[in-house]
Amino acid sequence: MKSVSKIIKNQISKILLYAILGISMVVTSCEGGNIPEIEITVSTVFEGSFQDGLAEDSKGNIYGSDFAGNTVYKLDRSGNVAVFANGFTTPNGIGINSKDEIYICDNFGNKIFKYDTEGTLLASFDAASPAGIKKIPWSNDMLFVEYFTNTINVLKEDGSITKLFEGEPINGPAGIAFDRKGNTYIGNFNDRKIYKFSDGQLEFVAQLPAEAENSNFLGFLTYAKGNLFATQIGEHRIYKINPRSVDDFEVFAGSVLGNADGEISEATFNFPNGILASRDQKTLYVSDAGTKNLRIISSEIKY
Repeated sequence: MKSVSKIIKNQISKILLYAILGISMVVTSCEGGNIPEIEITVSTVFEGSFQDGLAEDSKGNIYGSDFAGNTVYKLDRSGNVAVFANGFTTPNGIGINSKDEIYICDNFGNKIFKYDTEGTLLASFDAASPAGIKKIPWSNDMLFVEYFTNTINVLKEDGSITKLFEGEPINGPAGIAFDRKGNTYIGNFNDRKIYKFSDGQLEFVAQLPAEAENSNFLGFLTYAKGNLFATQIGEHRIYKINPRSVDDFEVFAGSVLGNADGEISEATFNFPNGILASRDQKTLYVSDAGTKNLRIISSEIKY
């Protein structure tokens, strides 16, 4: 039988998860008669340059690329930021396999580099404008997209590359996400369209609005407990998308250009680009391309 403390801990974890996903819930009772308030807040990591793709290893370390620079940075669980690897042309998407080997797309450099967690280069692979890369569920192969060739590809663990799809309606792909069933979602940077990819076929999911004066682009995708989350760079917004329907989405965070931290309804973003749900799916990480700061969306229960 579970202890009372474990039951309470599990219930609190569920409440926090529902909060970060924007799911409404009613608390009818609580220990001591106090009804908790769920507070979702945004904070900022100012060290390093987190402008583009993001990834998390099995120990909770966060990796982020500086597309306009030549460096990938690492944020450890203690909050320390350090250079992980540099010398790239335009570091873009980042993916990590089950061995904690870090794959980094060098978009203009036309390479994918593989490192261990200490920053030692293990291998490199030729690719034309690689933009996004993620580990395929229940496999150690990596799915990656090429921006200028409009292709979806697999980089196998043995280093071989297989093309899975090429051409329309793919249009400058960058975002990749997998749901809990292993379904694949691809996001077009250029026209903000999101597709479900299965058995060589693409199924339309949604197209984000284009309400900004400029930079109406879709940055990256992530998935957490039933929903996709995507950045609309020029609108300075993060959208939550229901992948089981068509054009079913809403603004999750952001409004106007800014750098304000605090309660999520008041926090603002500065050209948000990369987005990543933590492995426990309780935290969202966002890279603000305008400031190169890493933003952290987290929730807390207060009594």
